[in-house]
Amino acid sequence: MISLIQKIQVSIEKKRFSAFFALLSYGFKIEVEIGNNLFDLLICQIGINERYLNEKVLTIFFNGKVVDDFSSEIVKDESVIALSSAMPGLAGAVFRKGGILSSMRSEQASTLENIVITKHKGQVTLKLFNLIASDLGADFYKRGVCIKGTHFIRYVKSKQSLLEKICKQFVFDGKKYEIGDLLFLSRPEADIVLTINPF
Repeated sequence: MISLIQKIQVSIEKKRFSAFFALLSYGFKIEVEIGNNLFDLLICQIGINERYLNEKVLTIFFNGKVVDDFSSEIVKDESVIALSSAMPGLAGAVFRKGGILSSMRSEQASTLENIVITKHKGQVTLKLFNLIASDLGADFYKRGVCIKGTHFIRYVKSKQSLLEKICKQFVFDGKKYEIGDLLFLSRPEADIVLTINPF
């Protein structure tokens, strides 16, 4: 089944980029080569700086499991990857990669063992939280992110009054519209390719 794709471009002041960062926590799809380990995918394919990944990304969830060693996980089609900086409280201490309380987690086997996956094109979902969204979000938005229509509509509704003030222009499938029109035109079943251009 071919999915419906709708393209939206937003022009916004550079200092206002943060209005869209929280949307990245819903997750966005990225086309990648499946069959590589998580380390190679994040650095070589997605383009995250290795030093930044090691020093700033303190919590990684891979398909719902906390990961300490990026190279121990093989990426499959439709994998879900969540990146976060420090999380608050006891949960943050337990989930922090290599943290002193990591032993409190339930043991889960690596996906690297006894798995052979032929490399091929596929998709993963990437979720960015807190400081990671702030640091990396602008670069992803400039390239364009593919977000579920339901998530986009929900987010725009929650931020509508703010977005009306700070967004200079919306272009929907090549035509200019007001933000209210976007909510009417956006389809919940669609994949929304959202590109944000600063000015």
